[in-house]
Formats: sequence, C-alpha cells, structure tokens
Amino acid sequence: MFPNPYMKAAVRTHDRGRRSGSALAGRWRNRLGSTMSIEVDDHHRIRGTFHTGAEIGDPTAGYEIVGFAEGDDFAFCVDFGRSGSVASWTGHHVSGEEHGERLVTVWHLAQPVDDPHSEIDTWRAILTGGDEFHRTD
Repeated sequence: MFPNPYMKAAVRTHDRGRRSGSALAGRWRNRLGSTMSIEVDDHHRIRGTFHTGAEIGDPTAGYEIVGFAEGDDFAFCVDFGRSGSVASWTGHHVSGEEHGERLVTVWHLAQPVDDPHSEIDTWRAILTGGDEFHRTD
C-alpha cells in the first residue's frame, strides 16, 4: 500500500496518537500580521475566518477557511476572492515552553497570470513558502 517506507512509518505513528484536532481551535497570528480564527468539528473539519496582513486581497475582509485536521496535523485553504488568488497551508500544531503554541506550516499561493500560455508566467503564478502562526487567545 505504501511504496515509501517513511510514509508507512508516519501513518503508523499517527494512528497511535490520533486526537480530534481540537488543539487547533482558537485565534492565531503570523509574522506578517495575518490573523485567523478557526474551529474544528467532531468530523475533523476546519472552518474559520482569515484576515490577511500581506498584500493580497482586502485586509479588512474576512476570508473563509476550510480544511481538515487529524490530530496535530492539518491542511486548510483560503480563497482571496476578487484578487483571484487561492492559498493552502499544511502543517503541524506544536507546543513547547520556549516558543509556546505554534502552527508550523508550508504554504502555496496560486495567483492569476497575464498569459496562461507563457511558461514564465505560469511558473511565477505559484508561490511557495513557510510560516508560523502563534496562538493569541
């Protein structure tokens, strides 16, 4: 079933420590000033609102968050509406005395292109990065 031995080990480890994802619920802020409020239901679905601190979309608007959580692992998406951009985050909830509670993530942002037939424009249309959100509540 798993051709990659690391994936098999990750699933085996994850199944032992499965929790509801409720530790993700709350208010979070990243270093750019983006904030979000998320809830996790009994079916592990994430719902919430994202306010951007970056130069994408309207910073006063609240954008819908939808996603899934499995224990401390999660993935969610935000559609930035009129800007034409959509972004996704995947990551882990971590907690420790030194840095407090954090959501450590990798993100992808897809944005409109001027010429969808241009390889350069298509290449530039998807941005990738990493980010951390810190609990604020």
